[in-house]
Formats: sequence, C-alpha cells, structure tokens
Amino acid sequence: MYASSWTYAPDTSDGGDSEVASLRPSAMLNLGRLGAAYDRHADQLPRVLQSGRLDLAGFDARRWRAAGQDPPTAATLWQFAAPSGQIMLALTLDVAAPLLQCIPLLEDLYYAEVTFGSQDVEQLAAARIGTVPSGLLPERHQLVLRASPSASDVPTSDVAQRIIYRADLPVRPGLDPLCTPDELNRRPTTSGVLGPYVSLLTGHQDYVENAAFLSAVQAVASAARLREIRVLAESYARRFRARPGGNASPRDRRALLERITTAQGHLELELGYSVEVPADLATLVPSLRPTSYHSALYEAMGLTERAAAVSQTLQRLGNATAAELTSVESTELRAADRRRVRTVVAITFITTITATLGLLFAFFGINAREVDEARSMFDSAYMPIYGLIATVLVLGFLVYSVLHAVDRAALRRFAAPAPTWHGTHRLLAAELGTALLDGRPSRVPQPRSAEATGAYDQASRPATGLHPE
Repeated sequence: MYASSWTYAPDTSDGGDSEVASLRPSAMLNLGRLGAAYDRHADQLPRVLQSGRLDLAGFDARRWRAAGQDPPTAATLWQFAAPSGQIMLALTLDVAAPLLQCIPLLEDLYYAEVTFGSQDVEQLAAARIGTVPSGLLPERHQLVLRASPSASDVPTSDVAQRIIYRADLPVRPGLDPLCTPDELNRRPTTSGVLGPYVSLLTGHQDYVENAAFLSAVQAVASAARLREIRVLAESYARRFRARPGGNASPRDRRALLERITTAQGHLELELGYSVEVPADLATLVPSLRPTSYHSALYEAMGLTERAAAVSQTLQRLGNATAAELTSVESTELRAADRRRVRTVVAITFITTITATLGLLFAFFGINAREVDEARSMFDSAYMPIYGLIATVLVLGFLVYSVLHAVDRAALRRFAAPAPTWHGTHRLLAAELGTALLDGRPSRVPQPRSAEATGAYDQASRPATGLHPE
C-alpha cells in the first residue's frame, strides 16, 4: 500500500452519496458475512476506485531478479479513496516461492522499484486515473498473506521477524518489539505478527485477509494525513512565534491571529476525521479478528501516540492564540479609551468655545455704553476681545496635541521591540537572566582542513609504544 499526493473529490449533486453506494467494498472484495457491515458504513471506510490486472510479461524487480526467482503468477493494481479524499495505491502479487525467499521482493516493493514494461506503480496508476505522476509519499505498508493448513506451516517467531524487518538475519534473544494480537493467534493454524511497515498473516480466511487489506489502506492514509497535519501545525506555530510585536497595528496582529485560529480549527477537525476516528473499527464492524488487527496496526505504526502529540500541539497553539487575541483586545480597548478621552476633551472645549462666543454675542447685543452702535463689529477697538477668543482656540488645539503625544509615548514605552523570535526568548532572557544575541556571531567557526586535522591527531596522540589496530 502506497500513499499518493492525489486527492479525490466527488462532483455530484448529492454530495457523493450515490457514488459511495456504487463503490461498496463488498462489490470488489470478498468480505463474506462482514460485507453488510462494510457496505453500511462505506462512507467511513476506504472504497475501491479502480482495480485491474497487470501484464507480467514486462515485470522487473532488481533484487528479485538478482536472487534468480521467477516472476509472480498474478499482479493487480488497486486505487482506493480514503474517507478524507486521499487516493491510495495498492499492488498485490501472487508469488509461488518460500516465505524467506520473498525478502528481496519485499525490499523492491517497499521502495517502489518494481516496473511493468518500463513503467513503475505510480506511472501505471496515473495513466489509469487520468493524471500525472507527482511522487509517492513516504507512508506505505506491506501485508504478507500465506496459507497454513497445519500447525507446522505457521511461521516461527524468527521467520516472522526476518520477514517484517526484511533481512534474513537472526536477532538477539529478548529483542522482539513486534505486535502479536491475541485474536489473530488464537488457533494453532493461524498467526498474525505486525510491525510498523510489514504485517504477516497466515492461515486466516479470505474475508479476514480482505478486511486486513482495507485496514492497512486506511492506516497508511491516516499516517500520511497525520504527517501533513503536523507539518502545517509546526508551520503555523513558527508564524505565531515570528508574529509582529507591539509596534504593529492591532488590525494586522488580529488578521494574522484570525488566520492561525482558522487554520487550527481546520487541522483539529481533520485530525479527528482522518486519524483519530478511523482508528476505531469496532464501532462499525462487529468482528474480533478484523478489529483486533485494525487496532494493533494503528498501535504498531505509532499513530495513536503521534496523533495525541499533534493534538496537544494544536491545543497549545489555540491557547496561545487566544491569549494573544486577548492582548490585542486589551490594546484595542485602551486605544478606544484614549479616543474617548480625546473626544470628551474636544467636545468639552468646543462647548467652552460655544459658551464664550455666546457671551461675546450677548455682549454685543446688550444696550450699554461699552457697545457703540456707530462702530463695526470688526472695529480695532474690539481687537482685545477677538485676541482672547483666538488664544482660547489655540490653547484647545495645543491641549489635544499634547494629550495625543502623551498617548503615543505611552504606547512606545510599553511596547517591547520585536526580535526574530518574538516573545519566548525575550521572556526567558528577562526572567532567567540569560543573554539574548541578535544576528550572527562575530566569528563563525570554520571546518578544519585535512592537513590541520592530521597534524592535530599526531600532536595529540600519546607517546606510547602502542599502535592502534
């Protein structure tokens, strides 16, 4: 099973329900009495897009050919669609050879160094799907199936570890980290041994092997999606650490945090839908051996622990983003308070001016000897009055400007400069007293030359009569 970088999105009016019904697992694989359960939950399980036999006339595998083995008796190429939309490739081969002699072929298959008529697996699948090769992803798993009519045909633990580690070499006693589910090893003629990259099942019925086939496809899809989620989570964590400091406008800071929060929500949902939920098969399929293999495979591949670690990273990123949003909101509230204070001061001053002008016009409207009706309102005799009004207006603008300058100075005083890694290293330096260096060191160490290395070795060698072997 190989993970590809292709994604399948059904384009139908009912959201793909009719297409899922037409791609029931039981229509392509013999699932026996479990077919109804797999068909009932076809939208939550891998479904077959295409499958077809391959021409073995052009089969070539470098290690397998060097071992002098005959070509396989049958080959089938499968394309699966995972519930998340990922397209998975699978190549099944029927080989008439002893189990240990298949190790070179397992190596060729794992590294996708198997060709059919000068075309590899991805090229063949791309031609059938109607796309172009873009490189297989590193996630893949091998499933080795073998019949065992009697208990003597069941592989020993030494044979199982040689198959799983793809090396025909013994191991030290006591070093056996392989997973052996109880339900797969309950009968004398059945066995099941799982590793991170290879599973070995012997003596099981056809429907159990096909169920394990679908489980391996789903596990590879979950592993590929988990790696992508982790890469994106670390990318957004770096963006958060390199976010602009307090000198940036709250609008820009809020826009960045909103993008990180939106991405975090999508990643958390995808983590649950593509990795955590598919790890549970017992809820959908009521059968001990398929569900036991499914759970053991996720455990052997380390998907459960890795998914928990990525989930914690996303949660911490969400908590940090929420705290930063609270800081931005506090900054915006302080700015709103300062604007309100300036507005109140300006309105108060305008009210004062209006009252002053009212008094002035009332002065000109009174019937007193200080107001000479023969003089114009703009006569030079009234210049002291107008000078006083102009002085009050200028003082009002000066008061507003001084308050605005004081607010800007307060912002600059409380805003810390933004280093390369904003926040974390500066906080540790301030709290623990460590030194914070900005930029490259003044002197970068240079690699030693071969002559200098040899001279150092001769000078540092102890003067004894012993010589190294």
